Amino acid sequence: MNIFYDIPTESWYHDQESMQLFAGAEKEEIHYKQNQNNQTLIPISIFPGSRMLVVGILTSLNPKKESGIGGNLTLFRDLSLYLLEHGILVFVFTVETFHSIPVKGFLFSSISNKWIEVKMPLPDIVYNRIPSRGFEASEDFQQLINYFQDHGMNLFNPCFLDKYMMYEALMEDGSLTNHLPSTIILGDCDGLRAFLKSHRHIYLKPSKGSQGKGIYTLIENPDETLQFNSLKHSESFPNFSSFWEHKKMLLMRRAYLAQRAVIPKKLNGHRYDYRVLVHYENGFYKITGKAVRMSQTQEITTHTPRGGKLFPYKNLQSRNLNRKLAYIAQKCGLILSKKFGFLGEFSIDIGEDSTGSLFIYEVNSKPMQFDEEEIEASRLLHLKNLFIELTLLNRTSK
Repeated sequence: MNIFYDIPTESWYHDQESMQLFAGAEKEEIHYKQNQNNQTLIPISIFPGSRMLVVGILTSLNPKKESGIGGNLTLFRDLSLYLLEHGILVFVFTVETFHSIPVKGFLFSSISNKWIEVKMPLPDIVYNRIPSRGFEASEDFQQLINYFQDHGMNLFNPCFLDKYMMYEALMEDGSLTNHLPSTIILGDCDGLRAFLKSHRHIYLKPSKGSQGKGIYTLIENPDETLQFNSLKHSESFPNFSSFWEHKKMLLMRRAYLAQRAVIPKKLNGHRYDYRVLVHYENGFYKITGKAVRMSQTQEITTHTPRGGKLFPYKNLQSRNLNRKLAYIAQKCGLILSKKFGFLGEFSIDIGEDSTGSLFIYEVNSKPMQFDEEEIEASRLLHLKNLFIELTLLNRTSK
């Protein structure tokens, strides 16, 4: 069966006479129309109940972009084209377009190579790619979640993860304690002084940061002088009081964490971290991509926007490493989903120390695209399978 969009009536139709078709979470039927007027036909897959699966990618407006929509448009395009190839209708929407009457969304056209605004049915799955932490904390977002629930739509990944809340949840469970470097909220001078005195070498990280932005290291030397390092420069202070006097405004104007520095294992003189992509599948959290990022221009972080480079995972892999990574992924998925709501997809940044022990640095509930093509191909496949799995489960449970 094929569907097509009729521009004059702003309506979707199908091309199979005497066949019923329903779309997404909509109760109204998609009707047959004989005169297609050379419209672009979109082949679709039919699921139980004479329904086609509809995925909505939730993001925000961005007037600076030609399309007017924000977020990772390259990911949205790749996912849209892939799902359409497999008979799944997919569109991008924002809060503003969703609350319009009728509901509007943006469909990617491979013919014109751009996003086109059209009327869309309510989706089965809402793939949350809101790029703003601030909006997720707003009343508007909560009302949107309530609307999704009331209309039987699955919200795929409820929110960004706060680094400290993630740490607390994993510590509370206890099964990953050995993989968590000691961490505190940077609350005041005395707390940071005591933490530094205990560990001597620590990281200072924004609790809601990403991609290595705003990260520093702080080292207390044997003579009690301090070395404060950013990604681009280093400063020395004669004592902690002097350091705090100069840096307290920088560190207190946003929420920061202090974390024990893991002394990393190095390769060719450079530190490296593992990046693993994880998806839920039939009750388990499965690693669907493994990568390595290695530092180059500085040794504070391995993020590629901060000068890190790609390194083949196969050059470091072993049966034991694969087993340990799989254990961490499964536990993170179960614990964090229980605490924050179902996570269908996430990535983990994992460091390794000189003894081979692994440490969780961050869990990202909205992972960006990997540079490795094979990982992105795996991601699209597993997202497609998971969208189908969740939708069928949701429909049979009603």
